[in-house]
Amino acid sequence: MFMPNDVFQLGSQRVRVLWSNSEVIFFIDIDNEPALPECSPRNEFEHLMAKGELVHINDPYLNIAMTSPMAGSKAEVVQERAWQAIKDAVQTEPDIYVRKLRGKLLKDVMVKSSSTKQTAYRWFRRYWQLGMCKNALSGQYARCGGLGKTKKLSDKKRGAPRTRTPGDGVNVDDGIKAIFRVSIEKCLLHEGEYEFDYAYNQVLIAFGVPVPCKPEHLLDVPTERQFRYFYQKEYTPIEITRSRKGEINYQKDFRPVLNSSTNEVAGPGSRYQIDATIADVYLVSEEDRNKVIGRPTLYFVVDVFSRAIVGMYVGLENASWVSAMEALSNTVLDKVEYCKKFDIDITNDMWPTVGLPESIIGDRGEILGRHIEVLSKAFNVNIENTPPYRADWKGIVERYFRTVQVKMKPFVEGYVTKETIGKKRHGKDYRQDSIHTLKEFTQMMIKIVLYYNNEHTLSSYDPDKDVPNDLPYNPLMLWDWGIQYRTGRLRRPNADIVKVNLLPHTEATVTEKGLKLFNCYYTCKEALDWGWFEGNYKGPKKVTVAYDLFSANVIYLRPNDSYASFVEAALSTRSRAFQNLTMWEVWIRNDINADVAATSKLKSRAGSVNLVSDLEEIASRSKSALPTDIKPTKAEKVTGINDNKRLERQKERVKKYGPNATDNQPDNVTSLVDEKPRSKSYKLPTRLKDILKGNDDDD
Repeated sequence: MFMPNDVFQLGSQRVRVLWSNSEVIFFIDIDNEPALPECSPRNEFEHLMAKGELVHINDPYLNIAMTSPMAGSKAEVVQERAWQAIKDAVQTEPDIYVRKLRGKLLKDVMVKSSSTKQTAYRWFRRYWQLGMCKNALSGQYARCGGLGKTKKLSDKKRGAPRTRTPGDGVNVDDGIKAIFRVSIEKCLLHEGEYEFDYAYNQVLIAFGVPVPCKPEHLLDVPTERQFRYFYQKEYTPIEITRSRKGEINYQKDFRPVLNSSTNEVAGPGSRYQIDATIADVYLVSEEDRNKVIGRPTLYFVVDVFSRAIVGMYVGLENASWVSAMEALSNTVLDKVEYCKKFDIDITNDMWPTVGLPESIIGDRGEILGRHIEVLSKAFNVNIENTPPYRADWKGIVERYFRTVQVKMKPFVEGYVTKETIGKKRHGKDYRQDSIHTLKEFTQMMIKIVLYYNNEHTLSSYDPDKDVPNDLPYNPLMLWDWGIQYRTGRLRRPNADIVKVNLLPHTEATVTEKGLKLFNCYYTCKEALDWGWFEGNYKGPKKVTVAYDLFSANVIYLRPNDSYASFVEAALSTRSRAFQNLTMWEVWIRNDINADVAATSKLKSRAGSVNLVSDLEEIASRSKSALPTDIKPTKAEKVTGINDNKRLERQKERVKKYGPNATDNQPDNVTSLVDEKPRSKSYKLPTRLKDILKGNDDDD
């Protein structure tokens, strides 16, 4: 299978397929700067692949295709100008790949954009070689400047020249770096936690600045900015914290605390239609079948050419971009694994529709926004929106909803009828008949989809003239025929990349306990390595994440603007109470916890008020109990504290244990030791044993 945008290794060459049909393949060398599209018989490619000389490889420029320029940047301006110039020409396939036919298209681009021939060809090559999408035309300014490379030393001062401070400054060579390193290790990487200014002063002294120092002595010395740059570049926050706080304090106070989606189309994948409806059936809860949970939302994604259902969504989420993205994600998922989740075993040939189309048409409210921009810019999927009240523009998928609901009607209970509930005497309430859970209803929908894709014959299909007369008008047969004999625009991107980019996005907070999202904490090895959870972390406190509404176990970090990169973060042990829950269930728990906390706060405040009142009453009672007629002096009041305490202690013993709780022994007890009165010793203790010896006295 040779699809547009597939990349192959052919000897020392890497080539990208631009267009193919049953006879020829157009391709281009993606590493040769002056390369142009070439044509080869399809059987030659197949022969090379059979010999093992042609190998399918990952797209080396995927990161460029998946990275959009920042809004308002110069790179975006460059991208937009190039795209507006060539977008019509690159869609004229296969003429644009034929040298004799390309000349007229090239002239149109030059006139339209007022550009030179060299510029126009550069745009075409970048589009073809870097991924055949709009993002391939973005200005690659990130590659300028030798990022991460140390510039070579010369007699000329590096960096921008001074405009205000006199002098030229000095370059930081190996000798100065050695001085920097010694000062940092002696002053900053030290448990004394000396300030930065002190360390820089030590650098100046070591560099030879005379003392007392004058301003003119500081013109040709390493600047504080150079010293700080070296410090921040050479030493990581984790290393700094361990050195300044000490290993014990680091482990105690600063280490991470983590324990918690037919004539207008050329073939399969040219256009998909997507739409949603509310199923005409009421469902019950899986945990308690006596609870009616309402009607589910049903999304279908249908291929216009073959009429095959290529993706679906069944759930309780209202019709919105969230559920639409779930249906679109399903189009690129392995259907064998998808069906296995619902205890249905199929083979790949029973539902082979995996890939993204050339264009998608749907409702404006559901396919507008950032996530659809991912499909448009990164995967080169055209987005088409229907005007208001024009459902007929996607009549295929609309018709499928009616067909599916009629098919399931005899087999479900709780089916919605036209009768209004409660309007007639003895009228039937169909909600009371509900028996099916969401999983059981989804199983029914999968079985119906498999039937229509594999066995159903389309009675009103309008074929093109090249479709064989003996070809049954069955969705999967039309799909397989179209894949083999039509060009189509079906793409096969990485399923995980598509899924993550179509998930809802928000911001999580970086804390010492992990990444906090919806009161759940997440962690991952990469975040630990970056020092995000350290006690002295000074970086951004917010990070963009994608989350799956159907599982709170994992979220996906988006550390940069590239659609191709994401990092998976798992739920930490301190948030184990949220394990295996959906995000909806997490939100419900948070609401309950917030209500309980509000009630508890009121109860705590009331108890605090009562405590103050009780303590004031006791204090007032104690104060009123003081004798007023006898007022001893200060010395008299504190005299004999030990004797007073001994008497009060004896009274407490009598109260607790009765009048027999005395130090006298009964008459029938004979002492085994010769008890003789001992005179009290006033010698100072000289041993630790004597100091710790118990004594009734408080002296």
